[in-house]
Amino acid sequence: MQVYEIFFAELGTYAKIKVMDPEIIKSLVDDYGQMEREDYIRKVLEKLVRNMRPDILGSLKMMSRAGAKRNIEALFNACVMLNPGLDMDLWHSLAYSIFEDEGSAALEPLQNILFPPDGVAPEEYHPQTVSSKKSKPKKLTKAKFLNLERYLKEKVVGQDEAIDALVNTLKRSQVGLNDEGRPLGVFLFSGSSGVGKTHLARELHKYLYSDATDPVRIDCGEYQHKHDNQKLTGAPPGYVGHEDGGALANAVRANPDTVVLLDEVEKAHADIWNTFLRVFDEGILTDNKGRTVDFRNTVIIMTTNIGNDKVVEQLVAGGTGFNSRVTTLTSTKAIPPRSQVENLVNAGVRKMFKPEFLNRIDRTVVFNYLLPEDYVNIADLEIQKIDEKLSKKGIVFKWDERVLDLLIDLGVDSVRGARGMANVRRDRIETMLADKMIETKIIRGTIIELSVSDDDFAISIITPKKKTEEANAV
Repeated sequence: MQVYEIFFAELGTYAKIKVMDPEIIKSLVDDYGQMEREDYIRKVLEKLVRNMRPDILGSLKMMSRAGAKRNIEALFNACVMLNPGLDMDLWHSLAYSIFEDEGSAALEPLQNILFPPDGVAPEEYHPQTVSSKKSKPKKLTKAKFLNLERYLKEKVVGQDEAIDALVNTLKRSQVGLNDEGRPLGVFLFSGSSGVGKTHLARELHKYLYSDATDPVRIDCGEYQHKHDNQKLTGAPPGYVGHEDGGALANAVRANPDTVVLLDEVEKAHADIWNTFLRVFDEGILTDNKGRTVDFRNTVIIMTTNIGNDKVVEQLVAGGTGFNSRVTTLTSTKAIPPRSQVENLVNAGVRKMFKPEFLNRIDRTVVFNYLLPEDYVNIADLEIQKIDEKLSKKGIVFKWDERVLDLLIDLGVDSVRGARGMANVRRDRIETMLADKMIETKIIRGTIIELSVSDDDFAISIITPKKKTEEANAV
């Protein structure tokens, strides 16, 4: 049996990770479908990390909850790098993709292992179902909604009120208490830029429908003229592009199980919203060829920054008395009262849209301005995105708390929200990582540590020690 020794700085020791025979790996994953992910990780670590007790376990007990969780994930990723068969999430996703063509008899043994028994809906068996291109619209199962609220609150920070409003409406729709024949939900997300409106829509689509596809997104900035309506439903007969159809009609016809995201709705021409009145009311859209498109299994989410300009003006002017720390428009970290934001946003929405349009919306949700503790959680999520990318390459990624502080300092203010952190992650951290990975040969099991030095990000690379041979398998 082979054992790799990988050093974990936070634990202060080497983790001795075994490379197991395929039969042992199979025994570990046999009960995967009936186990919680945390239990599965615990089982893997107990079996594969030779010095888990007492060396590593003792160090984990001395850490904060967040630190222990981070190191447990890193240990599990290291086990997966050396024993790829453990990554059951990957195999499930691949299997669903492979078996879109149901006639593949040669792969039936694998299908029987990875797929649920007859009569069990795939989306109830595993959350990462890849929708078949040949499938008809399917009703979302109740099982999908059991953990929806918890999932969204883990992925979207600081917007519990918005998530509660969204989930409560969708639950009524799921059990048949909504108006029949309408989309599952029609929402207007309003509030400041960079607080998670579009992100919440994307995470909802990922959970309810598929993480292998994107929501149908319409950038309303491209529909500022009255005639742009043709882009949605298709040009009339005799006009250029008639045979191509419309962007919205084509996208939803191809994928009727989706979130429809209408971004920055205030930028679209007012007449375009007449197109959506029937969609909101009856769940139907007629394209340029007279064909109907079914929206009854979609969730429609519109986003807007209406009213935010007034909030920013008062932040900068300090006219409401809550902004004693403002220095410049782009650097303020002041947080306005929620009541102030709601009043300005709701007034702007009522002024922009006609009553017949607003009356067809299930909920208008005003998003919170983010608090300092929210930014810490979002910064951690941003860094975890790097961790996920590197783990797919067999690389262990580690960082310390100072990285989060610097990311917040460089990427956050109340005007832009948290959106700047994504730019810092890409431009400052991932670009530096790319340079290192091009210059240096990175092998599986390598540890990359991200830290802060001289008020800037710094990277160090630790390669695993040479593997050792052991006579007896454990």
